Amino acid sequence: MEYRFRLKEGKKTIPVITFENPDFALAGEFLLAERSFLTEILQALQEENGAFSGNAFSLEKRDNAAVISNDVTGAALTMDAQELTKLTEDYRAEVRRCRKRKP
Repeated sequence: MEYRFRLKEGKKTIPVITFENPDFALAGEFLLAERSFLTEILQALQEENGAFSGNAFSLEKRDNAAVISNDVTGAALTMDAQELTKLTEDYRAEVRRCRKRKP
């Protein structure tokens, strides 16, 4: 899974994930929408059958798979839980880096 971060400038600088494969776009939307809960998401991914319910998305970990669901539109994505864990860790680091930036 190839991705990169781009910064959305505005009142706050927010990292947005762009994927080489657009099939993973829902994972980026999930992390963007639930960025205040990245620690909780990582905790759910560490549990054997963890779950997370946020503002607009839900996550269920089933064995080695992670199922992301958009609770508003009903869209869903199943991906490898380890890949989502790595993506979430990278995104959390990028969010922290952006928060430390001077305006």
